[in-house]
Amino acid sequence: MSPPSAAPSPLRCWLGFAAFYTAAFAVLAVFMQFFPVWLKDVAGLRPQDVSVVMAAQTVARTIAGPLWAHRADRLGQARGLLVGLSFASAGTLALWGIAHPLWWCVTVALLFGSLYSPMYPILDAAALQAGSEHGFVWSRMRMIGSTSYLLVLLAAGVAFEAAGSDAILPTLVVGGVLMGGCSLLLPRPQRANATDDGAAGAVAEPWWALLRSRPFVVLLAASALIQGSHATFYNLSTVHWGEHGIDKATASVLWAEGIVAEIVVFFVAKDLFGRLRPTTIMAIGGLGAVVRWIVVGATTSVPLLAATNWLHGVSFAATYLGTLRALERRVAPHQRATAQGLLGAANSGIGMVVCGLVGGAIYERAGGVAFTAMAVFAAAGIAMTWWLRRAADRGAVPPTSRA
Repeated sequence: MSPPSAAPSPLRCWLGFAAFYTAAFAVLAVFMQFFPVWLKDVAGLRPQDVSVVMAAQTVARTIAGPLWAHRADRLGQARGLLVGLSFASAGTLALWGIAHPLWWCVTVALLFGSLYSPMYPILDAAALQAGSEHGFVWSRMRMIGSTSYLLVLLAAGVAFEAAGSDAILPTLVVGGVLMGGCSLLLPRPQRANATDDGAAGAVAEPWWALLRSRPFVVLLAASALIQGSHATFYNLSTVHWGEHGIDKATASVLWAEGIVAEIVVFFVAKDLFGRLRPTTIMAIGGLGAVVRWIVVGATTSVPLLAATNWLHGVSFAATYLGTLRALERRVAPHQRATAQGLLGAANSGIGMVVCGLVGGAIYERAGGVAFTAMAVFAAAGIAMTWWLRRAADRGAVPPTSRA
């Protein structure tokens, strides 16, 4: 048996997570906004086919995410998995450059989604645990990722406007390699075998055991509906704006506004939401989404879009923070990665797939009406959040885990 390694210092731990958040969200910025443009302009896919490809990678995440997250819980540490998934994701990105037919794009999307997307809930769970051990605030750590996303988004918008859509995929491949390198900076576990203390053995139940709790399933569904309502915006907003004369640089600024709002919310979350119940925070997020999608679907006026995109701070960030707080109250520490893997599967898997496919089909026929339709999904999420709150008040949720 290898001797135990020295515990990383709080600063070393913080810097390792900060580096990886920076690199991972830089890749995410380019992928989320500009990869659909590459699929349309370079691969030659129709808008509905773009939605199919983007949905394929989220289908893969839905299946693979809980499995990888449960594996992290069983190992008792996440670093090894994050390193392997990072480098594998970088290699998979390059496969899109081999051929462009729809079937190939869908195949690579399935592989990429099974490797890349599951990293984020595992990373969040590991950072949350490290924050509780070393005394740093997770929401401000997560803010580093959002800041990276913002800066790369702005730079990429200008760069791709000048270099053209052909530069998008090479940029993603290079970013993937850098992400893999930064994963090596994550703090090492204190033991060579993290299961020696029996922590992994504490996860005796399979990953789907958490789904036996009805309130937990309702929580996932509520979050999936609100977060999934963002799918059409993520997949087709830049395409839609481009068809109405808004260039890539302006689109980047519009997206950037939302990320600034997200950063602000993550920075002030502890003070802003500290006294609110998780369901209250989620309901605020859902209401912001309803208002946002109604406006985005009704206009392509840049000033109005600029005003509306500030709602991203609640439609995404408040919903996400409220859901994580609810999970922390309801799930034991040795099951947190599994719970967040299920949350990722619900949000970026089922929610994004269903809303993305519905939005893509509507967009093909009615254009911007597809964005307005997403308000219906967000409203349904608010209704489920209200049910969860009522269930907690009636005692369906344990008193120590009020939703």
